[in-house]
Amino acid sequence: MLYMTHQPLHPPADLKRTLAAADGYLFLGMPEEAYAELQSLPAERQEEAAVLRATIRVLLHQKRWKRAERTAIKGTRLHPGDNEFMVQHAFALHQQSRGNEAINVLLNAPEWLRKTGILHYNLACYEAQLGDLMTARQCIRAAIEINASFKKNARRDPDLQRLWS
Repeated sequence: MLYMTHQPLHPPADLKRTLAAADGYLFLGMPEEAYAELQSLPAERQEEAAVLRATIRVLLHQKRWKRAERTAIKGTRLHPGDNEFMVQHAFALHQQSRGNEAINVLLNAPEWLRKTGILHYNLACYEAQLGDLMTARQCIRAAIEINASFKKNARRDPDLQRLWS
């Protein structure tokens, strides 16, 4: 899974500390502690983009796909210019074996997001899992053309293994 990390330009010290602590817990394989750290923030901070993005990352690590989906939908509604919410919404759908819905989320993305490598990369993953290998190959080629670093990831990504076998 690829993450697009965005940080607020100048987050308040308490928010910065909480986000760093949650990231640290997640890095150490402690998603429950990361989630508790994020939930300790006051209610007025819970809908900030950085907090919602961090919460989704934790929920994805916990394999709480439905909750991650709902949080990503909320993030897209509250922060429509933040592309990670749409990408993570699609990923959560994919993890629930709802690949066609995941594809539709990405295909309905704003034009600027449709020009990013991450969108094409994820489409390749979803199409490969649904068995449309020709479309998956086209999508992965587009992703690599936009951002060559995806080539290395693509060879190791289990969602794309059908392309190489």
